[in-house]
Amino acid sequence: MYNFLDRFTLQKVQLLDHIHNEKRFFSSQELAKKMDLSERTILKIVTELSGDLQKFDEATFLKEIKHKQFKLDCKDYFSIKAIERYYLQNSLAYKIFNDIFYNKLVDFNMFIIENFTSQASIYRQINKIKPLLKEFQLKYTSQDFITLEGSEKQFRYFYYLFYWNSCWGEIWPFTGISREEILEVIKGYNRELPISVLYLLAICLIRAKMGFVIEEDAVYTRYTEHHYQYEKFSQTFSSLFKKFTALNDEAIEKEIKFSFSFLESQHRYEKNESTISLMMNFAQYHNQELFVQATLYWMEKFREFFSITLDIEEYGVLFVNLLNLHYYTLNFSGPAFLFKEDLYKKRFDSHATIQIEIMNQFYDYLLENEAFYKIFERRELLIGRYHRLLKQSIDVLKRSTIKVKIYSVINDVPYLFDKVKRVFSHVDYCTKDEEAELIITDRLYLNIAKDKEDIFVWNSIPEREDFFRLGKRLQKIYFTKEQQPDQLLLKTLLSQV
Repeated sequence: MYNFLDRFTLQKVQLLDHIHNEKRFFSSQELAKKMDLSERTILKIVTELSGDLQKFDEATFLKEIKHKQFKLDCKDYFSIKAIERYYLQNSLAYKIFNDIFYNKLVDFNMFIIENFTSQASIYRQINKIKPLLKEFQLKYTSQDFITLEGSEKQFRYFYYLFYWNSCWGEIWPFTGISREEILEVIKGYNRELPISVLYLLAICLIRAKMGFVIEEDAVYTRYTEHHYQYEKFSQTFSSLFKKFTALNDEAIEKEIKFSFSFLESQHRYEKNESTISLMMNFAQYHNQELFVQATLYWMEKFREFFSITLDIEEYGVLFVNLLNLHYYTLNFSGPAFLFKEDLYKKRFDSHATIQIEIMNQFYDYLLENEAFYKIFERRELLIGRYHRLLKQSIDVLKRSTIKVKIYSVINDVPYLFDKVKRVFSHVDYCTKDEEAELIITDRLYLNIAKDKEDIFVWNSIPEREDFFRLGKRLQKIYFTKEQQPDQLLLKTLLSQV
């Protein structure tokens, strides 16, 4: 947003953020200090902001009491994004780039008249945004009409963020095709789609209808090979392009491969999804691709740095999400958020200093191999997302639990384990494929293949003294585990501090 708003409007948005984040009264002096502005300027901003908020008077208003104290009152259902979007969509820069998307900036004079502006103001706004365009590998050109020069892939990526990061699914910003029309055609798809997917599809359809077809790129073709989801995607979404465009089959195939590659790179898998194993197979077929090799390298460096072994579930969900993230990072240039700071990076920066230091040390460890620098060079984009994926994939509390196995002559294992959990909560009963850290038994059976130091013997029907001894033993094991450097490092990184 900061590149698209004029200075005074930006100050209104910043003041709005301050008073919205904390539901209390702010004095003009306090706001002046927070924003490094004069109290006179703050009062001017508040006056204008109060007038603007009248457009949303059913939901919000700026309340003032004596001594220049202000508070934002709003209903629980009101989204402050509506106010931010109002400022953004009424800015000259936003109107310019919205018209560029629809190829409307052919008649400069008409735009100037309709928006009560000047040619100098237009060029001033465009020049302000040129550095941002460069990050997307795009540049402004005005040879025949004003447009953005660059690959169609990057053009669409820029406008996907342009519309999604300004509207956030709260409104439908496109003309010529409705949300309902898209949903009707793709209703048979076998995966629930987030609203952001509809934005990307609308952009692709509108551009294709205007004659701007996606370029031929072997990257998309390779990505769709052996992907478990592509055939169903192609069957469903080909109908969309056939209905709303005049493209031939060859052009539609290009569009489908591009759309699938981008949208799949945005997909995030959850633990226990059955399709994770299919993505692991996909990675095996593509093990010579840079994004796959970088992911395998990342997993190995993570294991080395933290001296840790992940279980199958943790490894799978972390690996496939990294796979998609690395593909996206490799193939799409530019920031992941257009109008404000990257929310993943902002959330990462809000963590404890020690967590940030550990994550940066690990990232430096990744950079030791220059073969993957093309991906890992985008540190600002990746580091917050890496941290988030680790927190979502690895349960540090679960890793601290003690795996136990119980042998009972009367085969009363479930009942006994429930009693053990009451004595010490940080225990899990190991599965068939797991190795027990402590075996609890009423006899030294011949089939117990374990060192005696890892065996606890109690009575056939355990008594209070047995449970007291077991509690002390489990506490000792737990304390030892907690003091291991690798456990402490990972727990510090992922803990809720």
